[in-house]
Amino acid sequence: MTFQLIANGLASGVIYGMVALAIVLIFRSTGVLNFTQGEMATFTTFIAWTLIVHLGLPYWLGFTITVLGAFLLGVIVELVFMRPTSRLPHLSVLMVTLGLYLLFNALSHEWWASEARSFPTPFPAGVLRIGGVRLSWVTVGIFVVAAFVVVALTALFRFTKLGLAMRAVVSNAEAAPLMGISVKGIVSIGWGLSAAVGAIAGMLAANLLLLDANMMTSVLLFSTTAMVLAGMTSAAGAVVCGLLLGVINSLATRVSFIGTELSTVTTFIVIVAILAVRPAGLFGKRTVVKV
Repeated sequence: MTFQLIANGLASGVIYGMVALAIVLIFRSTGVLNFTQGEMATFTTFIAWTLIVHLGLPYWLGFTITVLGAFLLGVIVELVFMRPTSRLPHLSVLMVTLGLYLLFNALSHEWWASEARSFPTPFPAGVLRIGGVRLSWVTVGIFVVAAFVVVALTALFRFTKLGLAMRAVVSNAEAAPLMGISVKGIVSIGWGLSAAVGAIAGMLAANLLLLDANMMTSVLLFSTTAMVLAGMTSAAGAVVCGLLLGVINSLATRVSFIGTELSTVTTFIVIVAILAVRPAGLFGKRTVVKV
């Protein structure tokens, strides 16, 4: 039973980890905590639903168009809404992301209504048995897609000129222009990649949840927590901590005096306890200031 709970927790945790990864992509290059990430993911998932269900496109074609559209949407959001605020205090920029949260949530409600609906899946029905653990093929498919995204992003950052430029901007945004790197262009690409990853996470989440305008609200809460637990800037750590949160939350439901109702509260109590011991996060580095 314990292994089954861990498997169930990992299925949710991989979604938390992917959204946390999307948030980190923006935070590392701009210092902005993007609260609109979940609503953008929901919005693009509705677009995918329209393409696949209403227009009848094959799943993977609709999936690809949605991811590319999400990338473009992320770039547009950065150019239109975020770039003009780049010199404002962080609190003002944070309020802009909250405004975008309300905007995308309102658009989802207005254009697709608020009733829950099922989302198509390309994965077969049935269950895979590994020992005493039962995994649906949908869950297995989610793991495979998520692993592919993480590997692809890792390869992008380590082995391409674009990835090196993004790492340079994250490391030292002031010195990057001296090396011929367009910081503004890199930030736009970062927003685009973040939106694309968020769209993938939204479509995967819709296979586990029913698609509605508030689908990603709780996911964003757990994902932001995973990012903080990882130390705010660690991409790999965000994914790992997302998986950890999913497992902790799943195991908490098995404790008799906790149950499903208090599992989320218990999860956050555990996170607070961990951060009390490691304030910089599990993957963060303690900052030392020399006087």
